[in-house]
Amino acid sequence: MERFFENRRITLYASGTAALAQAIANCAARSSATAPEVIVPAYGCPDLVAACIYASVYPRLVDVAPSGWSYDHEALSSKLSPNTVAVVAVNLLGIGDGSTELVRLCKNKNIPLIQDSAQYLPREAIDWPGDYIVLSFGRGKPLNLLHGGALIHPPVDADIPSSFPTHYTRKDRLLDSRAAAIAFNLLTRPHVYRMFSALPGTGLGDVIYKPLANAAPLPERVWERVASAFERYRQKSSYRRDVWASALQEWSAFGIVALDCPGTPVSAEPLRLCLLAPDRPSRDALVTCFNRSGLGASRFYGTELAEVAEVPQLVRQQGPFPNARALADRLLTLPTHGLVDSDTVRAAHDLVIAWHSSQRIEAGNPARAL
Repeated sequence: MERFFENRRITLYASGTAALAQAIANCAARSSATAPEVIVPAYGCPDLVAACIYASVYPRLVDVAPSGWSYDHEALSSKLSPNTVAVVAVNLLGIGDGSTELVRLCKNKNIPLIQDSAQYLPREAIDWPGDYIVLSFGRGKPLNLLHGGALIHPPVDADIPSSFPTHYTRKDRLLDSRAAAIAFNLLTRPHVYRMFSALPGTGLGDVIYKPLANAAPLPERVWERVASAFERYRQKSSYRRDVWASALQEWSAFGIVALDCPGTPVSAEPLRLCLLAPDRPSRDALVTCFNRSGLGASRFYGTELAEVAEVPQLVRQQGPFPNARALADRLLTLPTHGLVDSDTVRAAHDLVIAWHSSQRIEAGNPARAL
């Protein structure tokens, strides 16, 4: 694994969030800032906030770009200050993280760049311009081990002792078990997942802020398991975008377009297909139609980060973030895993055609729309 990442040192943690928290803590430890802050995107996983708070660093939200997945660079420049100890570049579902542009800005300002690659893991070695790289091996991630994460350190990085407790929790031991792996593999079957997610109290698909509870490094006994799984992952493709290519061409005429990251080649293996609907009502209608047919569509986070349920007040009071809100209103995702075939795409396309036809009927008949 270290050779794959240009011989950088790797530390394995209980989660990707824990790895991110340690990267943030390292950046803060090297800084002279009296009130350290970390830049994070205003649309994203609430675990970004959890990692900052665990590391005792203020999460400074910055709006995303009005089109494409990246920071709004004008907003980003205005939020940088002597207290900025790092900028986090998030790779959203494998479409890119904008690090090529961000690294120039960070180097000019002498600010570390953290590449949060929890949702992306290439099979071939690539250039990683960030100072730190964070990976996740949790549920639904490219390399899925149910839990765990990795921190790839800078090429030249003096050891900084972990400031976090090193206990390994009962939950971590459970997730390490074969029973947990069997349960997860069962849930990846669409019909089983649909039945289970319909049960009250399962929490599947919910987006809610949860404080980071454990940032311990993984015990040595699991290192070999992670490395072996990484090697197997590199040998076999699990996700594919090309199966959706023909549908995407036709959907663009209906105002449904793929979300991309400027300056980043289109990924052949995104974790999920990211689409932008014309507006929130259209997005919600499409997701409902897709899921009635069991196609596994998602609104993803569904809201800007400052509005995620139970997020701390220090985050909730930030904003407004109009671009992040617009992205949250329009974004939907579809699966790209190996069970998606031409029949799946054909079913999705038929639903889009039916949705578009209903839109045209309502536009021409105001009484029916009411």
